[in-house]
Amino acid sequence: MQTSVSLEPSFSYSILYLVIFFTIILIFVLWFLEKSKKEKKVINQIENNNIKNIKSIKLKYLKKLIVLENKIDKNEITIRKAYQNLSSIIRYFVYAVTGIKVQNYTLEDIKGLNMSMLYELIKEYYRPEFAEKSLGDIKLSIEKTRKVIKKWN
Repeated sequence: MQTSVSLEPSFSYSILYLVIFFTIILIFVLWFLEKSKKEKKVINQIENNNIKNIKSIKLKYLKKLIVLENKIDKNEITIRKAYQNLSSIIRYFVYAVTGIKVQNYTLEDIKGLNMSMLYELIKEYYRPEFAEKSLGDIKLSIEKTRKVIKKWN
């Protein structure tokens, strides 16, 4: 039986399209790597910008802890609100000392900073801050925060 249909040539990609495709992929990979390097540089460049003022900064935030303790002793503040204030105090202390805006960071962001003391404190604050019923030893948490501020250099 005779047919008039002939075989089609095999499918092939144009080399130009392959070059364009792989160039786009390469640009994307390089851009992503560069972006991650910049983020790591920002995280790794933790500097004590205020070395000369660190004593006054420490004193300022230690006073804030005393004010918070007084409010707790006088029952002027709830445990939840106290933990929120405590979190704010330590975050702004770190910002004042390093210039890193940790007040805007999540717990996971803080974990990436390699500041284990700060990470542990914020992790401790999370449950009483966000739980339905705030339970926690606020006095112990304040004391831990005080020690971190005093040890900071």
